[in-house]
Amino acid sequence: MNILSEILRDVWLMETPTPNYYRPIVDNILSGKIIDAEKPLVYTVLSKRESLASGDIIEKDKVAVISMIGPMTKYNTVCDYGAEYFASEIMKAQNNEEIKGIIFFIDGPGGNANAITLFQALKGKITKPVVSVVDTACSLHYWIASMLSDHIMLNNDFTAEVGSIGAMIVFEKPNNEIKIIRPKESKDKNQAIVEALEGNFSALEERLSVLAQRFQKEVKEARPKIKEEAIFGKTYIAQSAIDVGLADSFGGITEAYNLILAKSELTKINK
Repeated sequence: MNILSEILRDVWLMETPTPNYYRPIVDNILSGKIIDAEKPLVYTVLSKRESLASGDIIEKDKVAVISMIGPMTKYNTVCDYGAEYFASEIMKAQNNEEIKGIIFFIDGPGGNANAITLFQALKGKITKPVVSVVDTACSLHYWIASMLSDHIMLNNDFTAEVGSIGAMIVFEKPNNEIKIIRPKESKDKNQAIVEALEGNFSALEERLSVLAQRFQKEVKEARPKIKEEAIFGKTYIAQSAIDVGLADSFGGITEAYNLILAKSELTKINK
C-alpha cells in the first residue's frame, strides 16, 4: 500500500503539539487496522442562479471549492485523497471554461514533503484567481496555500492558524541495540542513520536544511512582504498572522467567492 511506503520512507512536514501525537494513527496503519471509510467530498461548485425571460433558470459565476482537510499524503488512501487527486481537481477547475476561479478551503497540519512537487508543477498552469480560506494551514498546507493562492483569508479572527515554515525530524532512540552490517562496497549506505544512532545528527540536519531552505524560498517568492521572523517554524494565530505577512485578511467562503468574481472581472477588463 502507498500509505505504508509514505509513512516508513518519506519526510513529513507537519505541525503537531507533540511528536507522539500521530503515533496511535501510524501504529494502526502499520498493523493493518485501517478504517475503510467513505472519502470526503473534495470538489464543489458555487454559483448564482439567474431567471431568464423564457422562464429557464441558469447558473452563472461559477467558482470551484476544493477542500483540503487533515494530513496530506502524496497518494490516495482507502479513506482519503492524496495530493495526486487534489492536483488533478485543481486542473479540472482550471480547464473548465465555466469556472471563474478556485477557492481552497484548508484545515490541515501539513503532510508528506514529497507531495509538494505535485503542487509545484501547477504553478505556471493556473491562470484563474485562487483564494485560500484557512482554518489551519501549517507546514505543507501553508506551502501549498502561499505558492498557489493570490490571497489568503483567515476563516475567523481568534483561532485560525498559519505558519510552521520549516522542517524537523523526531528521532527516537531504540530500546534495543541495533547493529547495521554493511559490506565495504556499501560503506556509505544509510550513513545518516548510522551516525544518528551514534548521536551524530549532522547528516540528517543537512538533509532537512535543503528542504527547509526550499520551503522558505518559495514562501518568500510568493509573499514578498512576509517578515523574516515568520519563516523559522513558528505558527501565528488570527491578527498576528496578518501582521507578519502570512495572511491577507479575514473572511469565509462567501467573501472568497465575491473576491474571486471581482478579480475575474478585473482580469477581463485588463485584457
